[in-house]
Parts: sequence; structure tokens; C-alpha cells
Amino acid sequence: MLPFLNLNKNLFTLIFFTLFFILGISVFSHYGISIDEDNTRINGLASLKYIFEIFFPELINNSEKFDDIPSLHEFKEQGIGAIFDLPLAYIEYFFHVEDSRNYYLLRHLFTFMLFFISVFFFFLIIKKRYNSNFIGMLGTLFLILSPRIFADSFYNNKDIVFLSLFIICLYYSLIFLDKPTIKNTIIFSLTSALCIDIRILGIILPLIIIVFYFLKNTNFSKNKVYILKPVLIFFILTPFFITLFWPYLWENPLENFISVFKSLSSFDEFVYNFYFGNYILAQNIPWHYPLVWMVISIPILYIFLFGIGFFSISYEFYKNLLKIEHDGKNNFWKDNKELLDLIFYFIFLIPLLVVILLNSTLYDGWRHLYFLYPSFLLISVSGLYKMKVSFFKKKLNIFYILIILLNTPTVFWMFKNHPYQYVYFNALAGKEFNTNFEMDYWGLTNTKALEYIAKNEKEIVSVSSVSTTDLRLSKKFLIKKYRDKLKIASELNEAKYIINNYRNWLGKNIEVPANYEILYEIKIDEIPINTIYIKNN
Repeated sequence: MLPFLNLNKNLFTLIFFTLFFILGISVFSHYGISIDEDNTRINGLASLKYIFEIFFPELINNSEKFDDIPSLHEFKEQGIGAIFDLPLAYIEYFFHVEDSRNYYLLRHLFTFMLFFISVFFFFLIIKKRYNSNFIGMLGTLFLILSPRIFADSFYNNKDIVFLSLFIICLYYSLIFLDKPTIKNTIIFSLTSALCIDIRILGIILPLIIIVFYFLKNTNFSKNKVYILKPVLIFFILTPFFITLFWPYLWENPLENFISVFKSLSSFDEFVYNFYFGNYILAQNIPWHYPLVWMVISIPILYIFLFGIGFFSISYEFYKNLLKIEHDGKNNFWKDNKELLDLIFYFIFLIPLLVVILLNSTLYDGWRHLYFLYPSFLLISVSGLYKMKVSFFKKKLNIFYILIILLNTPTVFWMFKNHPYQYVYFNALAGKEFNTNFEMDYWGLTNTKALEYIAKNEKEIVSVSSVSTTDLRLSKKFLIKKYRDKLKIASELNEAKYIINNYRNWLGKNIEVPANYEILYEIKIDEIPINTIYIKNN
């Protein structure tokens, strides 16, 4: 065993998570603002306004914060609940956070804080499966050293919040399976509701767990009431918690819930994806779209280990099925470890197959499926463990050093390209990934571009964009002295500067006028991901 691992296990774990927390707190302000952050903020304020209208109407009359906030029923984006956005709206209101940069930084901080908590729960899941602090920290390191996930953990308050709550719910679902006590059932119901309140697709996790619960209890001699009691409690409490934490559902829970579900299945925004060099409407993506995106944007080491783990779990499951057919006993797994592996396996596989078979609308890569990534990594850790016991049982030091060394290029890349880790592509994407795939689809680099312009100008200047991302939102994230220097022009020829972050939802490229020349570029692996043009005199 490596010498530094001889430290007290709990002390080493504490040091590990303390360093990660310090890192996150140190860099959370380095990232730009994504195009969805305005909508999620309004989502929270609209819910807060609705609550005030019911209980404290005088608070609305005494505040200008709600003047431009739509009523909850007029707010069109009800696809996500307010379980994350509403508490932040409370904080923004009661602590009088008025500066635009500050209330978006607040959101970045809490997005990371939730992710940090979920990373600890991810560690607990791995430790539960392998009974090893070090394997737990190694698997946790895989999650942290996933460039796109790491970057998104500071500003993606949709997909990362869902991923985070999904991890927490997964942990408590495993506790429920072990011991379906009243207390554990209530916690399982609560975390399931929180997950569903972010995305309705979160319902798939508790449903899979309930199926495994019944499979686990088929061979027991317990009476039916004892077995059914936790499930009945779950199905009573979960709808209650879902409604309690989602103000939009209060007036008519069932009808409004169905309305949200229908709105998700009838996506009517005409957004185009840039995929293999062509613009493809989000509703018409090919079946392999999410698979390709995963293959090109996850570190190759994790993909390799996933392949080993996936094959191993599939093989063991197949052998168990053959035994069932031969013996007539419902033993889908040999022991609790195989049970956990099967849960991770199906939590990854079932949603992915559903998305592919139903030809679901996806855009901006595979971010809508980030919630599958913890299960992906848990299968990767299974492959890691399989390699360890098969080839390195007596050479653990060599094994651990090898894994650390194989992760070094990813660490170096993340450090070198900070804070643009969200444009990570592995070697499988090719050196000219910009000719085939979306890059900065959320326009985060626009904030850095605007900041560069403002720093080098003494007077007010006009800026425009040839991309379909909102410079006005990017401007809000600048400090005030820089905001005051910039005017966003609606017409290109009115602007002194033009910004291009190479993202166009309309499925066509807008040409930069000939009388502009390149002033500055933000690059990743020598590929420009944002270009600033200046008008010739």
C-alpha cells in the first residue's frame, strides 16, 4: 500500500474532501454565466412571488424586485420545479442581494455546494459497495476529474443540480433496500421527491429501486403486510413531498403535474445541434447522438474501465439468469455486492435506452443525461476493481500508481485550460473537433470576452454578436465598472466589437462583416472557442 494511505483512513478522507472544498470555493467565481441562469433565477422568484401573494401580499407591494417577474402560471418554463431556485430566491430577497453579478455568483456558489455534498454521498455509495475508503476516494476522484462535470458544477443549476440530487437519492435508496424501516422509507420518499421536483425523469430511480425491492423479497418468508408496508408509505409520502416543494402544483397537483409532463414530451423550440459537421434539428437527432457525445467528452480511461465493468456485470447477470432457468429459483444476484452492481447497471441502461428508443429531444451535447454519469462511473469503478483483483492482486502499489499516472493528463488539461473545462474533448473527437461538434454552447466565454473588451477601453463602446447567445445576460455577470463601459448593439454594423462563440441555434452561420478583423481569441487545444473582432478604422 502507498505510504500516504497508512494515515488514519478517516483523516485522509477528511483531508481529501477539505482540499476539494477549498478548491471549489477558490474558483467558483472564475466561470462565466450560462444562458439558462436567467430563466432558473426567474423560476425561483416567480415561485416566491406566488407564495407571497398567498401569505404575505404586502411584501410584494413593498418591493421592486417582483416588478418584472411573471406570475407563476404565466411563467412558461415549468419543466423544472423550484426546489433549488426557490431557496436562492429567498436568500436574494431577504438579504437584499441587488447587484446582478452578486446574485448570479450566489447561484454559482450554491450549485457547487450541492455538488460537493453529492460528491461525498458518491464516496459513501462506493464505500458501501467495496468497503474501502481508498476505492471510494479513487472513484470520487473520477467524478471530480471529469472536466465537463467539474466546470458545470459551478453554473449548471439544472443538469448538475439534478445529478447531485440523483446521487443523494441513490444513496438513500440503497439504505432503504438494506433496511426498509419507517425512518429510511421517509428519507427515501423525501429524496425521491426532491429529485422529481428538479426533473420528472427522476421518477425512474425510485421505480427501479421498488422493482429491486420486490425481487429481493420474493424468497423471504415474511408476510405480505410486512413487505408491502414500506412501499405503501413510499407511494403515499412521495406525492405529498413532490407537491409540498413545488408551488406550481399546489392549486391542482395532478392536473398541473400532467401538464408539466406533457410540456416536456412536446418540445416545440426549434433548436439546432451542430453534429458531425451538420446542423440537425433537436427533435430529429440520430439515435447515436447521446452515445457519441459520451464517448468523445468523457476521459478515455473511464470509458475503458466502464467497458470492463459493463461486460463483467452483464456476464454475471447472464450466468445468474441461466441458473434461474435451471434451478427455478429467483436468484438474480449471488450476494449484496452483485445486487448493487445490478442496480447501477440498470439505472444507467434503462434511461439511456428509453431516450434512444423514444427518440427524445436532446440538445447541447448529452447534458440532459448527466444524471446517468454517476452510474456510468460506478460501473467504471467495478471495472477498476475487476482489474485490481484479476491482474494486480499482489502488486497494489503498482496498480494505484498506474491509475494515478493515467489520470495525470486529465489533471494537467483541466489546470491548463481553466476555466474552460466545459469544452473538453478526448482524443476520440479528433484534433479539429470544432468542425464536427458544438463547443461553448452556453456562451460562458462571452463574459470573458466582454471583460477583455471593457478592460482595454476607457470609454463606452458598443458590442454585438454573430452567435445566438445573449450578450445582455453575459454583461450582467461583469463587475459594475465594466458593465458601465459596454453597450450591447442589436445590429452588427453599429458595434465597434463583434463576439463569436460559435453557437447558433438557428442552424446557420452568420458571417462577420469584412470590415472587422480578429483582435483576440480564447483557445482550447489551439482551437478558438471565442473570437473578438474589432472594426477597422
